[in-house]
Amino acid sequence: MTTMLWVWIAVIVVSVLLEASTPLQLTSIWAAAGAVVALILEFCGVDMTVQVIVFFVATILLIVLTRPLAKKMTSFKKSATNADMNIGKIGKVTKVMDEKLGIFRVRVENNDWSAVTEDKTIPPVGSEISVLRIEGVKLVVEPCDTTKKVPSKAGQS
Repeated sequence: MTTMLWVWIAVIVVSVLLEASTPLQLTSIWAAAGAVVALILEFCGVDMTVQVIVFFVATILLIVLTRPLAKKMTSFKKSATNADMNIGKIGKVTKVMDEKLGIFRVRVENNDWSAVTEDKTIPPVGSEISVLRIEGVKLVVEPCDTTKKVPSKAGQS
């Protein structure tokens, strides 16, 4: 057996092991496939230079032709969680946690959350908030627009 036989077998094994160590990235499987083509040429008695050229051409062609399809098939969409159902809901401020960082607690749909506003202000305890989005484990909220005006006592006698 020739040296190239062992070279192609080594390329196949190393490429497959590298691919197995990267979860669904499809990074080195193309080199393994190119090495299989070159190994077939080795068995057919083709010159070493031709084997190396065919290996590179086959690997590059496989990357160009199949990588976009493989990437599309292995891409994962972000799936909504139950917590995402809180977006747009109304809740109440229950407690101030850290005035410096603008962190407070809110209750939304019977669940207690840490929350912040975009401008890091803290709404008064008991006031209503609307959930804008979730960032990590915190809700980003905004105070609800209160249409009820509290009458001023200054003008009363």
